[in-house]
Amino acid sequence: MSPTVTVSEKKALALDAEAKRLIDFKKQNIKKKDFTPCPQCTTLVNIQANKCPHCASSIAEHTRKIREELKKLDELTYQMFELHKREMEIYQQEVGSKPLWVRIKDFFNEPQVIQDLKIVLPSLVSFFVLVLFLRGKSVGLIFWLVSLVGGFLIYSLFKKWNLKKYITVDLYRTVLVFGIIIILVSSLGSTGKFWPNISFMKSGVEVQSSSAIVRVLPATNSDIVTTVYQGEDLKVLGKRGAWYKVTTESGRTGWIHSSVVK
Repeated sequence: MSPTVTVSEKKALALDAEAKRLIDFKKQNIKKKDFTPCPQCTTLVNIQANKCPHCASSIAEHTRKIREELKKLDELTYQMFELHKREMEIYQQEVGSKPLWVRIKDFFNEPQVIQDLKIVLPSLVSFFVLVLFLRGKSVGLIFWLVSLVGGFLIYSLFKKWNLKKYITVDLYRTVLVFGIIIILVSSLGSTGKFWPNISFMKSGVEVQSSSAIVRVLPATNSDIVTTVYQGEDLKVLGKRGAWYKVTTESGRTGWIHSSVVK
């Protein structure tokens, strides 16, 4: 026995069939924007024209039909959008009434999800490994470019993977909150290795020699502020020539030569 088809499902199927017909009609009759081949000489003419400028044949009936079908396609597109919008609202209400663990269970119980994860997860892991690698090797503009390009590619991948039915208002809010937290922590100049440096200028250096002198002024004969040692992280406040103005881990401020840091 075949499953019962609801009225809304019948309407959706009918709209889908009509949309396919109109799209095929458009592909056959519209070769460029607002231009269609003349039925007599195949010259491209504007769909608003009543007479072909090339062979002078009357095409009023032909172009009128095209305009009517294109108008139907526009109206149908709007109807399908509204139908999808209503279905999403109903789905959001149903999902919102379920506990989180039930939503997760339902998500992973779908065979198609497991199949799609085999495609999505390797791409995500590769992207984050690349970001972590750049965190250790590069800063600033390179990180931004990779993040933006990678984000676009991930968006394209998710768009191909039918995730729309799983994306809820709660998910949007969660992503937004985590994004704001990451930006705030990074902007506060956290020295934690986990957070990527998102500034466009170098914001920190690491002592690479066994020991180095931090001086009051950017000169080798200036008074000594303190001594720092290999592996210490220094926050960069400015630069003058080959000298960095830095703040040490202990909070002391002074100048250090670029040859002893990286």
